Amino acid sequence: MAISITPTETFIKEKRFRYVTPMLVIISIGLIITFFLAFKNPGEIASRNWPLIFVGVAGGIIGNITSIGGGLIFIPVLMFFYHIDPVSSLKLAFVSQAIGMTSGASGWIARKEVPLKLLKWTVPSLIIGTLISTFIFHPQPMIVKGLFGPIAILTGILTLLTLNKKGQLEDLPQRAMIPVFIMSIIGGLITGWVAIGEGEIIAAFCMIAYGLTPNKSIGLGVTLLSINSILLASLHAFYFGGVPWEMAIFTVLGCMWGGRLGPFLAQWIPNKGVKRLFAFIALADGLLITWTVCRAYFKW
Repeated sequence: MAISITPTETFIKEKRFRYVTPMLVIISIGLIITFFLAFKNPGEIASRNWPLIFVGVAGGIIGNITSIGGGLIFIPVLMFFYHIDPVSSLKLAFVSQAIGMTSGASGWIARKEVPLKLLKWTVPSLIIGTLISTFIFHPQPMIVKGLFGPIAILTGILTLLTLNKKGQLEDLPQRAMIPVFIMSIIGGLITGWVAIGEGEIIAAFCMIAYGLTPNKSIGLGVTLLSINSILLASLHAFYFGGVPWEMAIFTVLGCMWGGRLGPFLAQWIPNKGVKRLFAFIALADGLLITWTVCRAYFKW
């Protein structure tokens, strides 16, 4: 008996992609080899920093399911549990996201969930915002700590607001280009200071203001945050310096696998509950950092 395949089934099959790829395995092996060649006492470093692999996995999943960015996890963990200063934590977040968000973006692009035409409007503007926040208003410890809390709270609220958005548009109308250009500048500014913002701001704006489908919005946000993170990681690694590489190599490894896992899981599970959980994590992170800053500033 012939088995018929519905258009929906065909669509789903076309959209699915493999989690493990040869490139993912090759890069992982390369990172491990680099670690043993680049550092003295790699065993001692690994015994101290191996939990950061799981921090990277968590950050990669969050960043690529919600487009918030792995910095939501990296910065609080590094500041509170590893006692790393805010700017070094920010630099590590950029480097980790550059790999993790790119790993996830490749998945969203493979699923054809990224409106590529919008990149010509959003990439130049995110570069403008990023360069302003990097070179003109360079991130300082109080900027990072002072802004991270409110921005994390904002991203949590935006995630909750978009939970029930079921947009129908597969692309944005021409009239949306200038507003999206401006929002991308704002996202680039914020991401340069706190490592999160570009992805969720753009994704939420496209869903709420114009009814772009959730997957297209998230795919766009993840791709933009990937590009933004690569730019910021390059600037801080090769121009400013100060990246804690002995820790970053662990978060990068985890973030790469977690980043790919985000769009992979999105094929199989409804992400409303996951996004709600991550929104509450963002709110908790934001409130914790804000409370810490207020207590230090007002000497409570």
